[in-house]
Amino acid sequence: MDMPKLLPKTISSFKGIRENNYIYVDKTKEIYNLIKPKQKYFLSRPRRFGKTLLINTLKELFEGNKKLFEGLYIYDKWDWDKTYHVLKIDMSGRDVRTPEEFKISLNGFIDVLSDENSIELKFTSLKDKFEELIKKIAIQTGKELVILIDEYDFPIIDNMSNIEVAKENRTTLSDFYQALKTSEEYIHFTFITGVSKFVKTTIFSKLNNLDDITIDSRYSTICGYSKKDLEENFSYYIESLSEKQGDSWDETIAKIKSCYDGYSWDGKHFLYNPTSIISTLNKQKYSNYWFDTGTPTFLMDLVKENKMDIKSLTDSNLYFNGEFPTWDLDDIDFTTALLQTGYLTIKENTKSIIGEEQYNLGIPNKEVKSSLFNYLIAAYTNNTPETMNRIRNNFLSYLIAYDENNLSKTLDMFIGKIPYHSQMDNWKNYQGIFNGFFLGMGLNVQSEEANSQGRIDYILKFKDLCIIVELKYSQQKSFKTMFKEAWSQITKKRYYQKYQDKNLILIAIAIKDGKAKEVQCQIKSLDDLKEQ
Repeated sequence: MDMPKLLPKTISSFKGIRENNYIYVDKTKEIYNLIKPKQKYFLSRPRRFGKTLLINTLKELFEGNKKLFEGLYIYDKWDWDKTYHVLKIDMSGRDVRTPEEFKISLNGFIDVLSDENSIELKFTSLKDKFEELIKKIAIQTGKELVILIDEYDFPIIDNMSNIEVAKENRTTLSDFYQALKTSEEYIHFTFITGVSKFVKTTIFSKLNNLDDITIDSRYSTICGYSKKDLEENFSYYIESLSEKQGDSWDETIAKIKSCYDGYSWDGKHFLYNPTSIISTLNKQKYSNYWFDTGTPTFLMDLVKENKMDIKSLTDSNLYFNGEFPTWDLDDIDFTTALLQTGYLTIKENTKSIIGEEQYNLGIPNKEVKSSLFNYLIAAYTNNTPETMNRIRNNFLSYLIAYDENNLSKTLDMFIGKIPYHSQMDNWKNYQGIFNGFFLGMGLNVQSEEANSQGRIDYILKFKDLCIIVELKYSQQKSFKTMFKEAWSQITKKRYYQKYQDKNLILIAIAIKDGKAKEVQCQIKSLDDLKEQ
């Protein structure tokens, strides 16, 4: 049996992948259909979704490195005799901690490019220097330039916890990018990637005819892996995972899909996260790899500031109309932030009541759902994500063991750190917190499920377990009274009726919010309940 190609665990260099026997999922058909002279494109995708590899592929293509493309779709379709001078700019490689350092870093970058091309620059302002560099390189080489900008918004995104720095960096970027407009006659092709689409940056407000292909169905698969990509390129590693986990091929594919599939930018084509797929196949185990890929800290600041209704994230009323939404640093929309960072994705493309394109949003998959709610609940309850991992693991262990004492302590630790100013003053607020807590555990959660007698607060499903949860909250009632009401409600309304054939556990959680928050719980089996 031939040795399989290697998994590109930490490589985003197209040249490095192709020259060193790593797997490359061929995206050159989409690239070939995309490239047209004098076009300027923008593409938004979340971090770790293949944007840098795409930029590097374009670089090698325009520089005419034909050998790297042998066996790929574009190989016999591209004019290899026509080459271009490529300027590749990775904004994530710049020093962006302060506006001053960012300007110095950009100036230094332009100076290095001018030295590499033996060009003497006369201007000193960023815009004028960049414009002069582009013009002189074109004249000196006799070639039009290709401009590739990766993570164009990094200097803004990386400073979202300090809006003033973010705004100053935005201004610097606006000046810098304006050179692309004034140098159009020397530029053959421009491709720009980022996470976000900010208003008030030259790239969108002044750069004429920038084509945003983020939700263009023609290019919706240009980053990420389709099911076909997965099965055709990674079959050796999928088979190994199947054997290690004791599953069939179909069972393995189903588990991978549940955990890592579901991203879409048109509501029709659904993709897997490349980083999560490669990590899973490399480590040969399912895990939450999204958690480790660097969730932007500003998202957690937004959580605390917006008092986001956690339950609404699982509803079906999240959407946007028309064009891919933009951000404004003075008024950041939380749903837009979640969409652009990959915590929400397009689930369906429909028409609004007035006939406008409507994109319905949802959480992509199990991995992202767990990460999102783990982060959200950590922020709401003033815990760290690591602490939340311990709490959720202990929750299930103590619940299965019917250990009411330790379970109460665990939940008390969870709830007790909610700051007093968080306005957790009613049952609905706590219901949202627990909804997120259970979702962050990766459980199958049904909330407020109706039966013929009433509404069950939560039904949790985990492996062969079915867990019915009744939540009680009061500022005055005793724990004894709340528990009596909870068990009476479960019994009289027969919440357990349709689950009697399951491995059933019933839990009542009582929260007393007086001078301090206290939590207690009681756990019963169905037999215990019927005997009381």
